[in-house]
Amino acid sequence: MLIAIHNNERKRAETAGRGEIGKCPWTGLDVKAHVGAIRQFWAYIGGQPKLPPGYESESDWHLCWKELVDEAHCEVVMGQQREHRADILGSNDTIIEIQRSVIDIRDVRDRTDFYFNQSNKRMIWVVDIQEFWNKRFFLVPTEQKGQFKADWKPKRTWLWDIAKTPDTHLYLEFKQRNDKLLHCWIHKAEMYCKYIPKEIFFMQYIDSVARPQYRGFQGGALNILQGLA
Repeated sequence: MLIAIHNNERKRAETAGRGEIGKCPWTGLDVKAHVGAIRQFWAYIGGQPKLPPGYESESDWHLCWKELVDEAHCEVVMGQQREHRADILGSNDTIIEIQRSVIDIRDVRDRTDFYFNQSNKRMIWVVDIQEFWNKRFFLVPTEQKGQFKADWKPKRTWLWDIAKTPDTHLYLEFKQRNDKLLHCWIHKAEMYCKYIPKEIFFMQYIDSVARPQYRGFQGGALNILQGLA
């Protein structure tokens, strides 16, 4: 995680200092600040606890996306029973979830409904598909320039469900070093896709909640998303 409670304040690990002890805002468990030359994060002391269904251990890829976001809009716990932790409270009334591992379709629907009922915000999912890109996920050009049909067998039902849900948007990370994402949607039982520059995604969904040095897609924001910083 990037944010923990340290001396009663929400802080990044590098702000608290290497080796400092804080509390996870979600679980209330102790975490330790790890501050390296490249990555800075908080880690649970004694190993990660069992998380609610649908949540996963975080990778460097997760941290790259959340690195761009200010403390107030990153890893925000929501609900009277602290049911969920939103990865990013995004721009334009959105909640952005950064997901790598497979998640049960029921958990996807539960989280989508929960956030909408809690905040009236629509969900944006950024999902890592690098492991099966160009292995079982292929793009077939259509007559409309810049638009493709997905040839995907076997498809992941939970991602298909996100793509067809009204007011929920699906973006796929097909190759981290690329400067684009793949925006996908369902039309007449077919999945369609188009490439979207990460800069455009950032300006639409992250810019107003970004850390000051990254606003306007400045300060090496693209390098961070590409895992190059």
